[in-house]
Amino acid sequence: MAGIINWNELWKVMRSGYYRRSENPGSRWDERARRFNESAMRNRERTEKQLANLELKPDYTVLDVGCGTGRLAIPIAKRVKAVTAVDQSTGMLACLQENMERGGITNITSINKRWEDVELGVDLEQHDVVLSCNSLGVPDIQEAIEKMDAASKRYVYIISSAGRWMDGDMEAILGRRSRSRGMMDYIFFCNLLHEIAIYANVNIQDTEYEQHYDSLDDAVNRWKEMHDVPEDKEDALRAYLSGILITDSETGALSFKRKSKSATIWWQKNENTDLR
Repeated sequence: MAGIINWNELWKVMRSGYYRRSENPGSRWDERARRFNESAMRNRERTEKQLANLELKPDYTVLDVGCGTGRLAIPIAKRVKAVTAVDQSTGMLACLQENMERGGITNITSINKRWEDVELGVDLEQHDVVLSCNSLGVPDIQEAIEKMDAASKRYVYIISSAGRWMDGDMEAILGRRSRSRGMMDYIFFCNLLHEIAIYANVNIQDTEYEQHYDSLDDAVNRWKEMHDVPEDKEDALRAYLSGILITDSETGALSFKRKSKSATIWWQKNENTDLR
């Protein structure tokens, strides 16, 4: 019997406004790539906690869907045979290449495409492990997950937030909750997976996110850029950040710290072979 809620159709409705606003979502990330890279590559403790949940062996190949600048792909590449990194943003992949050169990494191959445009058997072959970390902002989530499953020989991992994460900030600033961002909570993926007969495992752990800024103006500008805060909400954003940012007594620099929960949703392919 079909469930009361069609989770994939709900996803499409909730994400529809985002795609009307963003004809080319990849170009938005091109502009933000370098700032994003500075932030992402600093959060090493959070990265190590997430990597500890993955089954990685020296002879494995790993596919990172929505790899960004390589926060996970870079350390994974040091542990496995090869990594394929897929991202729609040329700016993100340019930072990934720089990070590879800086770290002496040579076993990552990048593909500059949206995940929904990647053709299995044409653009890439099956990998032992397929993962996505906070990057499944796609029009059709069921199609995206089914493709991840088809691309994997052994394990599939979806890493997402557990809890509201940035929604509380957007509600405080904009006076409303972000519709599309709220869909990225782990429980949504669990419900969808159950609906398509994938009975996944879930591991939830505490993590800490940290971001540094040179000044309040720097913080305001970066939040406006990263979170699409409109100009008429700048005063509300400035007031909000003034209340939550921590000042370093020696340097005067500002930092934003938040404890959060990260969920790793995973399944082993030989346990879930009947997609329908």
